[in-house]
Amino acid sequence: MIGKTQESSLRKNCWVSDMDINRVRTVYGWLINIANNPNYMTFPIAPSNIQNIKNVLIKISHDIEKESPYFSQELFEIKDRMFVGYGTINPVVFGQAIEILKSLQQADNTKGSGVWDLIHPKIALVSQNLFEDGHYANAAEDAFVEINDRVKKLFMKVNPTAPKVPDGYTAMNMVFSDNAPLLEFCDRSTETGSNIQKGYMQMLAGAMSALRNPKAHANITITKDDAMRRLMFASMLMYKIDEAVKYSGIMEKSSDRYCSNINKISLLLLRIIL
Repeated sequence: MIGKTQESSLRKNCWVSDMDINRVRTVYGWLINIANNPNYMTFPIAPSNIQNIKNVLIKISHDIEKESPYFSQELFEIKDRMFVGYGTINPVVFGQAIEILKSLQQADNTKGSGVWDLIHPKIALVSQNLFEDGHYANAAEDAFVEINDRVKKLFMKVNPTAPKVPDGYTAMNMVFSDNAPLLEFCDRSTETGSNIQKGYMQMLAGAMSALRNPKAHANITITKDDAMRRLMFASMLMYKIDEAVKYSGIMEKSSDRYCSNINKISLLLLRIIL
């Protein structure tokens, strides 16, 4: 568990008063525009545009390196992992970059807030204690397990007579399908709305394939920084699910959330005992 001094430092590091907020908003807008392209995962980005994005991320990283070293390091590393091959996008890392830039904007509006104040409450509930106790792989895994569990419950809510409940990658593609979704993020009648639906469906499905069970992948070490990157990405996805639930008019049972919390606490106690 982190000490009080470290915790105080971590909270202080989210205060990014020297940051050029307009620069952050500009590159955030660029990334959102790219994500709104229906073929953004397969259509290569021009090398000049990739370099422009990298250059701006470097500048933001330098702007905040004194007051927010954590976010500074994250952006500096992410810039080299956002694009692969001949300019195609890595959707998971791309989503992480968007979430970090969004968090920086939120931090600018709420100076003094801590990292956990920017994490979705559902993610913080299942992952914060594990993370602060040094169980980084478990913290990252539980965040995406929580997303998976919530989406499966939403599937059952909308489709209670289904003979089988999908899981993981399949669940994300079915529930948030860009053709016939059970839940919609926004109005899909416009091109932008359709692109948003498809983009977040792909991010959610990709997260289930790549990040839900990091401990199961051989030769992968989950560091503290890597775990926090994944928690921030999971938080962004959970907030988007909030939007889909609200837009689609779905009523989630409070009892379901209560039982889920009890189950998570029970699992945590078992890990401590064992």
